Amino acid sequence: MKNVKFFFSISAVIVISAIYFAGCSSVSVTQDYDPAYDYSKLKTFGFIPISKEANIDQINANRLGDAIKNELTAKGFTISDQADFGVALHFGKQTKTSIDTYGYGYGGYWGGRYGGMGSVDVSQYDEGTLIIDIFDIAKKELVWRGSGTGVMNPGASVEERTAKINTAVAEILAQFPPTKDEQLK
Repeated sequence: MKNVKFFFSISAVIVISAIYFAGCSSVSVTQDYDPAYDYSKLKTFGFIPISKEANIDQINANRLGDAIKNELTAKGFTISDQADFGVALHFGKQTKTSIDTYGYGYGGYWGGRYGGMGSVDVSQYDEGTLIIDIFDIAKKELVWRGSGTGVMNPGASVEERTAKINTAVAEILAQFPPTKDEQLK
């Protein structure tokens, strides 16, 4: 009987953990923009040099640059030294704490015992936020900002990191440029 109870408690922990970590694997994206700006005039882009305050190392800056180039050229924009808009990057990392409680109870027969078992899991993880800013070069104004936040995996392979960056950039830039319908909201 104890083996069955132990099996069910371990199974419950595994299922709940799988659901929790599956939910953490996505990127949450947001955007903010100037609704009065005419995005249809944008044709060419360039990169604004990354500052030390951006918190991006050279390897990841190269991955991000490649991903952004791929996404923007797929949308019909062209990279140019005489760009209409500039792309700037920022990155931040924050350590988060997750507290999960698990428990179950079981009943007995009439006059028998009742009981249960519970546990608390506390874990810490890093959450990263990538911000992509779009500036009108001529006006020197920020016209669009997209951000994506997701759980970081420090043990990820080079291929997994590249794939995660590509996915995050694609999800963020899926909102750029804002459509006329979005601008009217």
